[in-house]
Amino acid sequence: MRFLIDDLIKAAALSTDVANSNYPVESLQHPFLRKRYQADATTATVTATLAAVSTVDCFFYGYHNCTEIVVRLYSSAPALLKTVTVSAPEAGVGSEFFTEETGVASVEIDITAAAEPVYLGGVGLGTYYEAPRPAADFEEGLIDNSVVVSSPAGQTHGLYVEPLQRRRYTISNMTRTVRAEIAALMKAKGIGVPMWIDVFYSDHDYDPPMYGKIITPWSTVKSGRRFDAQTLEIQEAR
Repeated sequence: MRFLIDDLIKAAALSTDVANSNYPVESLQHPFLRKRYQADATTATVTATLAAVSTVDCFFYGYHNCTEIVVRLYSSAPALLKTVTVSAPEAGVGSEFFTEETGVASVEIDITAAAEPVYLGGVGLGTYYEAPRPAADFEEGLIDNSVVVSSPAGQTHGLYVEPLQRRRYTISNMTRTVRAEIAALMKAKGIGVPMWIDVFYSDHDYDPPMYGKIITPWSTVKSGRRFDAQTLEIQEAR
């Protein structure tokens, strides 16, 4: 279970070679994933100058129509440190993990679509935190906020709202150290703050990544010398 909590893109200075005042590149820093950056072209390059030289080992992306995404990491020299090519981006939210690169000062992100305009809702970049893998049995469902109005005679009118994904996981057999690490992260961010989450990062067919928020306060139960988290509930954010 991997979380990108401190997203370096949020504090970076962004620019692009294809600007659009209606869909500015700064939209990539907005907590609303669907407040997108859009270019009036089939290709565009986004440049992010990080607020400080940093370590990077993951890249997330979401709400897009890209057929290819290429990420290049640069030092302050600048020298090319790493190129990550996503030749078949996942629909919805996707993630890429790689050997960490230190000394990253800036990033270039090339996005390509089959037809104009190319757009991208959000990106995440930084160092992930890896929590213990949850139990294979987990609760998967939808939260439907559609508005339904019914009369006593049975007439019904509904205002459809696209349902949100929801997951509820159980994490067992945590050491005191791991429990304290996760508790510190939860305390620093609280519930309701959007973050990038990849629970089963080696099997996206089983459970894909999510841009979401934790909606239940962190609590654990002591089980002998170890700790169990009864529920870790995550809801999709858009």
